[in-house]
Amino acid sequence: MHYFLEQPFFSIGKYTLTPAMLAAALMVWVVTTVLLRAVRRIINRKNQNPQGKLEIGRRTSIYLLAKYVIWTVSFVLILEVMGFQISVLLAGSAALLVGFGLGVQPIFRDIVSGVFLLFEGAIEVGDVLELDGKLGKVREINLRTSEILTNDGLTMIVPNHKFITENVLNWTHISAQPSAFRIQVKTPYNVEEDLILALLHRVAEAAPEVLSEEDAYQPQVLLIDLQDQFALYELRFWTLNKFEAEKLQSDLRGAIRRELRAANIPMLNE
Repeated sequence: MHYFLEQPFFSIGKYTLTPAMLAAALMVWVVTTVLLRAVRRIINRKNQNPQGKLEIGRRTSIYLLAKYVIWTVSFVLILEVMGFQISVLLAGSAALLVGFGLGVQPIFRDIVSGVFLLFEGAIEVGDVLELDGKLGKVREINLRTSEILTNDGLTMIVPNHKFITENVLNWTHISAQPSAFRIQVKTPYNVEEDLILALLHRVAEAAPEVLSEEDAYQPQVLLIDLQDQFALYELRFWTLNKFEAEKLQSDLRGAIRRELRAANIPMLNE
């Protein structure tokens, strides 16, 4: 058996590949796969932390970070058991690596940002974010890029450095608290303000997604500007449905238009 394992498959110069090398590489791959499955089971245990079950997004982030680290170590070990001396390869290709490093700086920046995201857990799978003026839900966090499902059904691929270098609003981190949204309505100057205030209050209170039971989150209607030809009102409301906020605003605008038409009040353009 030992004789068979040491018999070369082929040789190229000073390099010789043997069955023992292939068996060792396969063993490293099997151990890595088993180890990753064990890590996933440990992370998914309900009693993983003293406070209870880890959040789905945090568990996914921890597992991805562990997977990247374990596979990196395994890849180095596979090269070693296959007879490749990593130190010699790095020393012999130092000049090439310098040029390569300069060319992949943006990619390296994204990878470092991805490590920070996975390690810190500031952004997790399932979080609702506002980035570049778009609202979306995080579907996947990879080492270099992340996938965000926007509220119009599109998948946006985002380089991870944008989460570090730009302002990102994470709606999920404040999911327990309602968020405020606004709709502006411009009407002719001579329309009675009490009529508009009552109309906008009625529209807001009729929407089940708009919070109206607690005093702190009551809908508000403000007269925010008066000009010679128009009056500008603003409806402020609170809701927990942040990912669907644009649709809710659209529904409220439609209801406002219907109420204004029923009252024979024209709605002016902004």
